Amino acid sequence: MQNLFSMDGKTVLIVGGAGYLGLPVCEALRAQGASVVIGDHHPGRLAEAQATLAGQPGAGEVTTCHVDMADESSILACVDSCGTLHGLVMATAGSSNTHFDKLTAEEYDRSNRINLTGTFVLARAAASKMTEGGAMVFYSSMYGTVAPDPANYPGDMPPNPVDYGAGKAGISQMARYVAGHFGRRGIRVNAITPGPFPPQAVQDVHPEFIANLTRDTMMGRMGRRHETAGAVVFLLSEAASYITGQILGVDGGWTAW
Repeated sequence: MQNLFSMDGKTVLIVGGAGYLGLPVCEALRAQGASVVIGDHHPGRLAEAQATLAGQPGAGEVTTCHVDMADESSILACVDSCGTLHGLVMATAGSSNTHFDKLTAEEYDRSNRINLTGTFVLARAAASKMTEGGAMVFYSSMYGTVAPDPANYPGDMPPNPVDYGAGKAGISQMARYVAGHFGRRGIRVNAITPGPFPPQAVQDVHPEFIANLTRDTMMGRMGRRHETAGAVVFLLSEAASYITGQILGVDGGWTAW
């Protein structure tokens, strides 16, 4: 029987691929046979990610490219270095991490230069490399669907910022729009909305915050960093060959209450 999840012979660009959620996606795709291009803005993390994948099972090639999602020329250069693409994962985020009352217009614009303009430029450029069709997955967020509850943020910890939430909501809509635009070319586009996936450093420093987030999930726990990877592999693979323009929650039930 055909392995519907196989990525043999496919090349996938994962922008944000050296990050907390992005690296497990790279690992999962390569385990399914894909050649992966890891795009990231942090040179040290790129080198570490490439070394990590080189030591794991997988026949596909592992290459890297530096990419700044706030810089159109950087995005275009990264995509141009990939050759033919069969998949794209956009797993980056712009965020001011600033309280609503202190957020400047410049900070807001910077975040959404990354979230919205960067994703638009990346998707259009990647599609030009998908001469055989392909699939894209954008990382949106639960906070692109629902607003953060200020009561979950203790002390002077600012709630998830408005620039991040507005940008991620826009990414969800962009996935629908781009899916419609490229559908007749055999390019599928979907988004996932991760729920609470705080890195270990946040969990260590803000235990009350973590307890509040845990309470608000149906499953009663935080997401583990590898738990978005399966959804991404599925949406890129032939197992999802008739799925496009959809937004899939990977949030432990957070937005289903």
